[in-house]
Amino acid sequence: MSTFLDLQNGWYNGFIQGMDQNANAFQIIQPAPPIASGSAADATLWAYFNNIPPLSLTQQFMASGGNQFYSNYRALMSALVPSRNVNVQGDIGADNFKEWQKYVLGLSTPPGMNQIPTLFRNWAMIFAPQVANIGSSDYASILLDPIATAQNELTLIYTDLNGLPKPFTWSLSYTDLITQLNSSPSRQFSFDSSNMNTNVSTSWTKGSNEGFFGLWGESTTTTSISQQFAASHVKVTASFDNVLVFSNTPGLWYNSSAMALAFANKTGNPWSPQSSINWDNTFGSNGNMQRFAANLIIASGMSVTVTSDASYSAQDQQTISSSGHAGFWPFYSGSSGSSSTNTITFNQQGQLTITTSSVKGVPIVLGANVLPVAQFVGHSAAMSNSLYAAARSFKAPKPEMAEAFAN
Repeated sequence: MSTFLDLQNGWYNGFIQGMDQNANAFQIIQPAPPIASGSAADATLWAYFNNIPPLSLTQQFMASGGNQFYSNYRALMSALVPSRNVNVQGDIGADNFKEWQKYVLGLSTPPGMNQIPTLFRNWAMIFAPQVANIGSSDYASILLDPIATAQNELTLIYTDLNGLPKPFTWSLSYTDLITQLNSSPSRQFSFDSSNMNTNVSTSWTKGSNEGFFGLWGESTTTTSISQQFAASHVKVTASFDNVLVFSNTPGLWYNSSAMALAFANKTGNPWSPQSSINWDNTFGSNGNMQRFAANLIIASGMSVTVTSDASYSAQDQQTISSSGHAGFWPFYSGSSGSSSTNTITFNQQGQLTITTSSVKGVPIVLGANVLPVAQFVGHSAAMSNSLYAAARSFKAPKPEMAEAFAN
C-alpha cells in the first residue's frame, strides 16, 4: 500500500519525465497559484528566484519565509573586507555624498558600478567641482576590487536615503516572462500510480523529499483522507498550452565576482575575523546560501485531471469539496478569480475526480532547477581571485587619470 511519500516520489519521477526535466537538479514547487499581471507581478516572480531552495525534491514555497538570497547576500558582503580601504564619503564630504546618492537614486535606470566614475565626475563638475577628481579617482580604484565594488553597489544603488535596503530586483521582468511564455511549446503527459517508480535515491537530494501538502493545499499528508488518497489507484492527465524554462539573473545588487571570491576562500582574506558570518555558516553544510534557483519551469493554459478509485464517505466528500480554495494535489493551484479553477466530482461509488484548469497566458510556476553554490559561482571564481590579487597591489591613480580608468 502506497504512502503519500511514495505517491509524491512517484509523481516526481513521472513529472520530470513528462516535462523533460532532470533528477540531477529539478525541484517541484508547491503551491502553484497563477501570477496575475499588475503592479506586484515583478516582485511575485522575483520572489521565486530570491528564495533559497531547501534540500528537498519538493519545495513548499513561501515568498517571505525561509532563507532569502538578497538579505543573506547583503549580510555576507558586510562580513567581507576589501583589499584596500577607499572612503568615498570621507573624501568628498558627507553632505556631498548625500546629494550624490540622492541624484543616483533618482535616476530612472540604476547605473552599473562601471558607469559610476564618469557619472560622478559629470555630476560633481556641476554641483561639487572641488571633489570631482578625488571622487572619480576613488570610484575608479573601487572598480579594481570585487569586494569594494559589491559593497558600493549595495550602499550606493540599493540603499535608500534613510539607510534601509531597497527592494531586490532581477534582470528580466514579468513582461519578459510573458513574451517568452507565449511563444513556448505545449506539452502533455500522463501518470499512473499503479506503475510509478518511487525510487529517488539517485536524485540530487539523494532521496530527501519533505514538507509537501496532503490531498489539498495546506493539509498534511497524515490525515485519513490524504492517506486514503495516496493508497488508492491515482491517475493524472496533464496538458499545458505553453511550458517555458525561464532563466534570470540577479539585478545590479549582485556581484558574482565578489560572491565567487568569498566562496573560493574558506578562511583569511576576504573574510573579516571580527564578523560572526563565516564560510561555514554561509556555504557549509548548515549554511544559508548552499543552493540557488537557476531557472523556473513555468506553464500556462493548464488542464489537469486527477482520479482516485478509493470510495470516499459522504462526510469525506463534503470535506474535500469545501477545501478547493487552496488547490489540490499535485499542483495546488487554488481557485483564483478567473485565472484558475478547481472542479471536484464524485461518482456513485464515491470515487473522486478533480479537474484543475488555468487561463492561457497567465504564468504558473511548477518547479525550479537548483544549482549548488559551487556551480552557481564557479564560473567566476578564478577571475575573482586574480582581480583581488591585482587590487591588493594596486596604487590609486592620480586624479587626472580617473576618467581614463572609468572608461
